[in-house]
Amino acid sequence: MDEYNKYKNSQNHKKHNKRNKLSFYVSLAICITAVGLAVWSTFSSYSSFKEKRNQVATATATATQANNQVTGVTVEETTTTTMSTTESTTMPTTVTTTTIPNTSTTMSAVQTMLQVPGNLIYPVKNAKVSKPYSENAVYNKTMGDYRSHLGIDFNCKKDTNVLSMSDGVVSDIYDDERMGKVVILDCGTFMIYYSGLDNVKVQVNDTLSKGDTISNVGEMPCESEDGIHLHVAIRVNGSYVDPLSVIGANE
Repeated sequence: MDEYNKYKNSQNHKKHNKRNKLSFYVSLAICITAVGLAVWSTFSSYSSFKEKRNQVATATATATQANNQVTGVTVEETTTTTMSTTESTTMPTTVTTTTIPNTSTTMSAVQTMLQVPGNLIYPVKNAKVSKPYSENAVYNKTMGDYRSHLGIDFNCKKDTNVLSMSDGVVSDIYDDERMGKVVILDCGTFMIYYSGLDNVKVQVNDTLSKGDTISNVGEMPCESEDGIHLHVAIRVNGSYVDPLSVIGANE
């Protein structure tokens, strides 16, 4: 009986040892598996982080390059220029103007007085100045813009007689799409331009005396909105002057 118990206890002890060994190996396998998973997870995370870092670096480089250059467009560096303190920082207001071709600046009053007699007569009798001489741009109702008015306008009735303001020779007669019919009187040191005429009574090379009839008042296309009037301009050596500065008493 004792021998049987010893045998049974021996068998139980062996089974217990086997179970202990099996548990040890199972635990060891679990630990190895866990370590392997941890290592794999760490490596995978590092690889993913490295890949994302490369993507971010690539995206950053691409964005930086895109800021410097756009496909098909060259971005040029601009340079800001600072004006000198001696220069004016206020720019003049731009005004659209239209002037008569070959216009130069007005001569000084002294030069004008020396070359143009001060006893020129008015080109029409009992007429009032409806628009004065102006080198500055003034509004033109007909043309709808601003332009210099390098002459004076005399308000009068149509067909009013236009008189020679001075002794002189008729140098040219022509039609202009803006000024209408024009007669130019050469007075030696200065020229008189009569514009907006009708029924011209003189010819080129005719010699006129002050007060002779040149034509009748007609129409001036570029100033038609201003009503019927005579436009007169005076030039000295190619420069326009204010006719009123050289006209004497109305005769």
